[in-house]
Amino acid sequence: MSWKNAFLKKALKAICPLIPLHPQKERILVISTTALGDTLWATPALCNLRASFPNAYIAVLTSQVGLEVLKSNSSIDKLHLLEEPLLPRFFSLWKKLYQERFDTILFFHASQRLALPLASLLGASRIVGTSGLQKGLDDLLTHPLPSQKQHEIVRRLKIGESIGAHTKTESLFFSLNAEETLPQRPGLWVAIHPGSKDAFKRWPAENFASLGRRLKELLPCEILVTGSDAERDLIKQVASQIQGAHIVEPGLSLRKFGALLNQMDLLVTNDTGPLHLATALKRPVLGIYSSTDPALCGPYKTAHSVALSKKPTCRPCLKRSCRSPFCFLQIGVEEAVRMSYELLSGGVQK
Repeated sequence: MSWKNAFLKKALKAICPLIPLHPQKERILVISTTALGDTLWATPALCNLRASFPNAYIAVLTSQVGLEVLKSNSSIDKLHLLEEPLLPRFFSLWKKLYQERFDTILFFHASQRLALPLASLLGASRIVGTSGLQKGLDDLLTHPLPSQKQHEIVRRLKIGESIGAHTKTESLFFSLNAEETLPQRPGLWVAIHPGSKDAFKRWPAENFASLGRRLKELLPCEILVTGSDAERDLIKQVASQIQGAHIVEPGLSLRKFGALLNQMDLLVTNDTGPLHLATALKRPVLGIYSSTDPALCGPYKTAHSVALSKKPTCRPCLKRSCRSPFCFLQIGVEEAVRMSYELLSGGVQK
């Protein structure tokens, strides 16, 4: 046990008995404070919670990205922002959340070590989460669920099921309002998103460029290359190798980026958040996987969003320590072109 965990547990052991438990009144807090894909994976479970407990008060503690994803979600009564760093804001956030009198906390996912200690001090009689994912603080969960090899969407659904929610949908949800929706672009548009937050998840940039060139040879399509602000050089590198390619200037808000993806006829990308955003918008998506497992974090039960994947070549995978993810060399451009063509034609033939 790390000294940080030992200190936290000792402090909580002294403080928690002093905090009275709130009565059971169907006041539920969902904690999901990480990135774009993680937040979208929570949306089916949130929808099922609302359908199963129509009179419940459901709030979500989330990240800045999560606020943008969930702001139009009718399953949620209130959104709370977890700002980082959490430590200097711990007491003020605790005070705000404690006043909400939550009796149930569903711990979907958080990367902050203090998030679960915060939850344990809110007076909830039920704190449900998955064992093995709590940075050594599993014993702060009152109702730990066993860790299993399962898709991240399913893991969240099972957390909801543990308190009586019925799974009626497994689909991601993200909606644009009328003011945010952009008119459909004329012609056929393919978006290529060659980056990802983690470099070990990336198909080679030259492969994305080759894919774009081949699609333009086969189809009368326009290619749009997208990416984050940190990926400006990568965007230019790929776009410069595709004649007539368009570039999206990085820096769009998440919702404006979502409106842009909603105009696309296909998105080709790595294992990254925009894949799940486009999937939630019901756009055709081809995700390219090798260093990560699409059975755990890829498109889930959707015909319009599919994964092209090969098993990782290194055992164990080096993950973030990998400087050259050569496992992606197993995935050829022509295979990606074929699957892209089939998606544009209405679905991949299995």
